[in-house]
Parts: sequence; C-alpha cells; structure tokens
Amino acid sequence: MARQDFDADGASVRKAVLAFLEKPDTPPITTRELLRRLHVPREAGASVRDAIHELLRENKISRSGNLLSSARSSGVTGRIVVDPRGYGVVKPDGGGPEVYVPHRGLKGASDGNRVKLRLAHARGQGRIEGSVVEVLDRKGRRVLGALRLQGRQMIVEPFSPAETAEAFVPESRLEGAAPGDAVEIELMRPSKPGGRTEGRIVEVLGKVGEPGVDIRVVTSVYGLQGEFPREVLAEAERLPDAVPSAEAARRERFEHPPVVTIDGETARDFDDAISVEALPGGGYRLFVHIADVAYFVQEGSVLDVEAQKRGTSVYFPDRVLPMFPEQLSNELCSLRAGKDRLVQSVILDLDADGEPVSVRFADGVIRSAARLTYTEVAEIFEGREAAPSKPVASMLRVALELSEKLLARRDARGSIDFDFPEPKVLFNLEGVMTGICVEPRNRAHRLIEEFMLAANEAVAGHLADRGTPCLYRVHDAPDPLKIEALETFASGLGIRLDVDPASIRPKDLQRFLKRAEDRPEYPVLSQVTLRSMKQARYSVENTGHFGLAAPVYCHFTSPIRRYPDLVVHRTLRALRRGKTAGAEDLVPLAEACSRLERAAEQAEREVLLWRKIAFMRGREGEVLEGVVTGVTHFGLFVQLTETLVEGLLHVAELGDERFWFDEKRMRLRGERTGTAYGLGDRLDVVVARVDPVLRRIDLVPEGRQGQGPRREGRDGRGAPRRRTPRADVPAKRRGGETRSGRKTVRRRRG
Repeated sequence: MARQDFDADGASVRKAVLAFLEKPDTPPITTRELLRRLHVPREAGASVRDAIHELLRENKISRSGNLLSSARSSGVTGRIVVDPRGYGVVKPDGGGPEVYVPHRGLKGASDGNRVKLRLAHARGQGRIEGSVVEVLDRKGRRVLGALRLQGRQMIVEPFSPAETAEAFVPESRLEGAAPGDAVEIELMRPSKPGGRTEGRIVEVLGKVGEPGVDIRVVTSVYGLQGEFPREVLAEAERLPDAVPSAEAARRERFEHPPVVTIDGETARDFDDAISVEALPGGGYRLFVHIADVAYFVQEGSVLDVEAQKRGTSVYFPDRVLPMFPEQLSNELCSLRAGKDRLVQSVILDLDADGEPVSVRFADGVIRSAARLTYTEVAEIFEGREAAPSKPVASMLRVALELSEKLLARRDARGSIDFDFPEPKVLFNLEGVMTGICVEPRNRAHRLIEEFMLAANEAVAGHLADRGTPCLYRVHDAPDPLKIEALETFASGLGIRLDVDPASIRPKDLQRFLKRAEDRPEYPVLSQVTLRSMKQARYSVENTGHFGLAAPVYCHFTSPIRRYPDLVVHRTLRALRRGKTAGAEDLVPLAEACSRLERAAEQAEREVLLWRKIAFMRGREGEVLEGVVTGVTHFGLFVQLTETLVEGLLHVAELGDERFWFDEKRMRLRGERTGTAYGLGDRLDVVVARVDPVLRRIDLVPEGRQGQGPRREGRDGRGAPRRRTPRADVPAKRRGGETRSGRKTVRRRRG
C-alpha cells in the first residue's frame, strides 16, 4: 500500500487492512508487524490503529493475545505433533506458519489429534504460540497405558510420552482388567478441553512388571515390527546355506595379516572384521571387512522392502528385533570364525601418524581366524590372557598402536567424546533377570570404534569427491540459544565456555569438557552438553558431522542392522562398476531412516527403564550410594552408583526447613542451616518406594559422604543471587513430578 493511501478517508484504510488480513497466505500478525508489512508511515499509524479498533468492534477481525487475524480464519485447525519433551506443533489446515503449543496449552490433546487452536502470542523469530480449544477426532483412537484406581474411577495412564491425557474406563467396559494391568483401550467419547475421555478395554497385556509385558507395550507404543511376515521368512529360506563357491573364487581373498572379529560376549551377529599390518617406513595398512549383505539382498526384493520398513535392528536387554531374519543376520552374513564369508572391504593406507594416504575398496572374501570379545582383547593387551595364535597376537599389537594414533588425531581436530557408562542387564540360564551392572569401555572397544570411524569417513569422502548421491550421516552445529543456556548453566558451576554461541566449533566444546573432567559435576555437565547438541541424522546433502569434527561422514559398517549402511554399500559398488543413481529417492529415505532410528533409540531406553524399575522392586529399605544428577525446585534426582538407576528425592525429605532453588547454580539451599545440595554431590539414600506403574523410585536421605552436601554461610557468600518463584513449595504439596529417561515430565494427580 502506497503512502498516499493512508491519507484517504477512514473507510479506505479499513478496507485496506481487512483485505490484507483476509489474504490466504497472511498468518496471524501483531499490530506492529501489520504496520510494517503495509509500509505505514509513522504519521499515519494512528489512523490505521483506529481502523483496527473499528474492525474489532464490528467482529470483522479478531484478536487473540497480541495477534490480529481475519474473523474468517480466527479458529485455526490442524493436526498436532506432540514432542516427547512435552510440547506440540500444529501445521494449520489452511497453510501458514506452524503454531507452537506449550505443554500447558495441550489441554489433553495427544500426538496425531486434529485440534482447534486459540492463538495467543507471536514470539521471537516469528514463532506463533497457541493453545488447544477443542480436540476434534479423539474418538476411535487406541492408547496403551497402566490401569489404576483413583478414588472410585479406573484411570488409564498412557505409557507414551506423546499421549498427554488420561482416560477413565467405566466398570461395564473393564473386561476383567484390574489395577496394575497394562491395557490397550479404545477412546470412545471426546472430552472437554483438559477433561478425561471415556474409553473401553480392548486388550489386557498383563501386569506391569511381569516378564515380556514391557516389550509388548514398548513395541506397540513406538510402532516397531516384531515377527517377520511369512513371505519374508520364505524368501530368506530360499537363500543358499553357504557362500557360493563360484562367487568366492571370483573375489579378492584376504587372509594375511590374520582377520579377526571383536564383539561383545553375547553378540550373535558379527558384521565387521579387522586386520592391520605395519608398512615399511613406519606406516600402516588397515583392513576393515564388512558383511556383504547387498550381495544376498537385492534392491526391491521382499527382504529389502521389509528391511527398509524396519530401518534398524532394535536391541533390548534380553532380545533383538532384527532388521533381517536369522538366516541372514546370524548365518550367511555373520562373519563366523573358520567359515568363508563375502565382504565389502576398505583397505586404508596411513602414514606413521595415522593420517590417511590412500584408500581402495574391494569385493572380498574372508575366513576369520578368531572370534574375540572386548574383554579377551583387553586382557591380551594387559598380558593377562594369551592370544589364539602368535600371528593374531602380533596383529593385535600393531592394531592397538594404530588405534591410539587415530584417537590422538581425532582428538587433535576437536572430535567430542562422551564416554558415558552403560548399564548392562544380567540374566541367569533360565532368562530371569538377576541384576544390573555397569560395563566400562576398555581399549578394545575404542580400537574397534576408531577403525569403524576411519572406514566410514573413507567411504563418505570417496563418494563425496566423485559427486555421487549418498546417504550421509550429518550432525549440524548446535542452536546458539542452546549454547547460551549451556553457558549460563556452566557459569553457575564456576566453569566458563567463553565462545560466541553463533560460531561455536567442536574444539570449543571439547576444551570446555576437558576443563571440567576432574570436577564432581562432570558427568552431569557432559549430559547437559550432549542435550544442547542437535541429533545426528541422515541426509542427501553433506553438511559435515559436528560432533566428530568430520567434514564428511556416512554409515557403512553395519548393513545387517542399519538400512542406510546397506544403501551406502550398494552406492559404493555401483560406483566401482561405473554406475550412479539420482538423489531424488534418497531424500524421503533419509527422513524415514532418521525417524525409525529415533523410535528405536527411544524404545530401547524405555525398556531399559522398565527393567531398572523391576529390578528395584523388593529393595525398599536398602541403603545405597548415589550421585545427584538433577536439581529442581521439587527435589533431587539421584542416580544410584551400583546400577545407574535414577530416583527422586523430594525436597520435603531434605529436612525441617525451607529450601530455596538456585536455578543458575543448580542447587537447593536450606534457609535456616545453609545446607546445600548440588550436582555431583554423593549421597547415601534409602529406597522408600518403587512404583512400576508410574515407573518411579522415591528416595529419602540416609547420610552424607564424599563431596556433599555443602554448607554455605549465612553471610551470603555462595548464596543464590535470586529466588526462583515457588521454589520453596515442597513437592508433596505440588503434585508429583517424575523423570522418564533423560526428560522431566509432569504427571497430573487427578
């Protein structure tokens, strides 16, 4: 609109404003933004504001919060996607920018619902915020949850973090289910916003905590594939029982130096093997042999389509949901010792410092000389166990030497390592869970990790140099806002990041973590740092891998269990044969594989949480050592050192005084005594209550040891700079909060 238009009569101005707001592509907009978009001169601003007020009085436009929109489009509808972290995003049916819905605005809406929104605010960076007015299609959906009695009502509490609303089940529709059962319900009647929906029991899966119930629930919640369809198993059965001799004879055979596999004690599929030799002049030759799944699984076959649908194998403590049937994953494509196996091989020459000099790729055949475990190899390195043969022992010594140089080289370029301890669930011969232990990583783990990283980088670099479309594994730089939050958190602990968040490099985060290595808060600080980074994903566009400080990277080394690796195998072989494919089909495939990978990881964490809770049942009253891993206004999250199980110690249990929450320093401090609890403090705690339905462990303090808690003087030294609103309210009076995995979520109590 030109300047002179605003000098006309009021009717013309009103008409112009209304015409702009009624355009199909005009999103809800603030008054200030409207004036800017219409190029309104400062002196004409008052007349436009008057026109806006008149249109509001006439109900021709509407205002929601600070947003203006046409009355025709004021009721925004769309399908909501609920993030496991508790917020939702709605893409409006009529187009326009996405609407962010905070947890408090979900009003019972769940992932996938069609909803009607009331727009509330326009936030920074153009983000629009709203809240749910009505759920339009709740009826008929199915939800899995735990049945519990609340007052006189039977309530189903959803297992999925994306399901935000509880439902009640009338007695007439219980179908014999009892409190504590895991059930699947069908939602029958939509509720009012914030209210409960009525449901009926479709299936009773068993008691929460019973063996196998956790797997049934989690696979259903995350949409994972269990048993293979009959036609997939039939195609697998038609595969040969052994490697075809004609194909083996056609390929390059790798026998010297001796080839070995190194895996965990319970591993059943061995898809990678290695060997290393020293070269004259101080260099090395690294051989990485990967099972040639692509030879047996033709693109577009029944096996291939099923593998693409699964995207990845899923690993639970006592079982695997494999990407391929056992005939492939545990037989033909498992690099078993003493048997010929087809491989795709990466032969990488490196100089004396571990710097790559040249690389070649081959269709190969190997016969593994030994099936070794990480523990065995670590003991060989320490001289506590003999190698299977002298040639193997000699090869392993050279391999260790090279792996240490590769690690040093990766460290020098700024690669970030998060060496978190991993819990391992133990079972007896009958398959009954007997405990949880912490399995440390040793030099053998790191050796295999370095060799696989080197092979992946070599393959990705080769494909990128030739401009071949590829499924890259990319990891983008962190969001500057997340880095600012990390810097604020760390400064409260007395650790400075000292970088520009907008131009942070991997080396900056690496140095930051190394400065904190000897501090008690380091495990928590490294977790917070990890959460401040973006998730790695698959992409046709190479944007580099921030965490590895690698300019180009892909997944090549696990085609038995990751579909993108199989795609890269096919791409590499096609390039060797002078063929290339377009990138069009790879774009949706990259997105699908990323999504399936995230679902599998979430499911694995969820089952592990179920097992941890099950293990802690019956241990009420025990005194255990723990470390404070989280601090909130309602209490402390304490990770038990023995098992890595996490429980909640309510602030009400800390003592007979008011505690203030210092958000910047992540600490609770007693108002009367100055006693303070912070990240990294070691505490002896008593297991007070284990709730398998809510998957929560409540703790109470039993004593103090190690580095915490600290006492801070009442003179203000070390005291919080400001009080967080309501931080003094005990958790008992505020309703329950619980933590699931890495995320904190609130659960309503009725």
